[in-house]
Amino acid sequence: MSDPLLSSLCRICHINPTKYTCPRCSQQTCSLPCSKRHKVWSTCSGIRDPTVYKPRSQLATPSGIDHDYNFLHSIEHQIERSEKEIVEERGLVKKMELELARQGPKDDRRRPNRSRGNQREDFLTKMLQNSGITVVKAPSGMSRNLENTSSWSKSQKCMNWQIEWIREADAGGRILHKSIDKWSINETYSLLLEEQRRLSMAPEEKAALKKRKADELKENKAKRTKTDEFSLDKSPLSLFQDSTGAWNTILDQSISSNNQNFIHQTHAPPKLDSKYRFYLHRPKTRSSYPKVLIPLDPTQPLSKVLENRTVLEFPTLYVFESDKLPETFMLEKAYIEATGDGPVVESDESEESEDDTSDVSSDGEEDEDEEMEDGEVAP
Repeated sequence: MSDPLLSSLCRICHINPTKYTCPRCSQQTCSLPCSKRHKVWSTCSGIRDPTVYKPRSQLATPSGIDHDYNFLHSIEHQIERSEKEIVEERGLVKKMELELARQGPKDDRRRPNRSRGNQREDFLTKMLQNSGITVVKAPSGMSRNLENTSSWSKSQKCMNWQIEWIREADAGGRILHKSIDKWSINETYSLLLEEQRRLSMAPEEKAALKKRKADELKENKAKRTKTDEFSLDKSPLSLFQDSTGAWNTILDQSISSNNQNFIHQTHAPPKLDSKYRFYLHRPKTRSSYPKVLIPLDPTQPLSKVLENRTVLEFPTLYVFESDKLPETFMLEKAYIEATGDGPVVESDESEESEDDTSDVSSDGEEDEDEEMEDGEVAP
């Protein structure tokens, strides 16, 4: 039996006859190990190049038509995938903007001046400027821009902030939570802890909590009904006038206080431990310095805390259980003393001193006016 031709043997091992042909470079091999070795030696991807020239005789075949169809279909699929990524996933452009860009400059349709989303954003910017809050916008499509779900609460007539809470690793790390700016820092964080506690409950604990809440609601409703029945027993005039005909305001105050107590009992947040220390992150500081934090008064509402401050898309609040900060952080006061990057927000004491000065000056002017009235007319 004659030996096989050398050209019919595998181009890698030169032992076995060829069985496979590389779609990329048409290299012939005999097995999978030889094919992998060929890709490593020749740095070949093994993927067919759809743009390589082929003669007409090879195109007018079923396989040639399949190759062309697959090539065109892959281009269409890549375009759809790219559009979905920049519009839906990353939010870099709006769908209308993409359609107008595809039509080109000869399109007769005119681009709308302001969309509904832009009008909402302009409204929020105006409300924040009135409150003295500066919001630095991140580029569209960035993760922080997509995480910003801050909005305007129509019912509360205030901002509903998306807040980034950053805690120590053993305390839960980073978490996003929404809160209206009328609530204090203590109330906001206590509600966050309560929600996390409920989410981590076992099914039995959740059922017991639900039953206890239902009993409390039923009891409060009974108290409210009893108060309403007491008020209905009185005639309309007796609610406002007593036997002497004088207006009875004490009864109105008692009824309103009962209503306030009922609302407070049903909606009051749980009390927060005083061990927590809260800080607001100051963005846009020098990179050679640690992160700059601003100490906060936890009893102040969020609107007061953010007044005359700058945030990156939404506030970032740090929570520590000790007064000493880690080495990777520094207070704003120390940062301003080291760099001079201010100005420092005026404290309440300076505002009170200014008010006292204005009161003294106004009293002095009134005294001078009284002296002019008592004495002779000055020339």
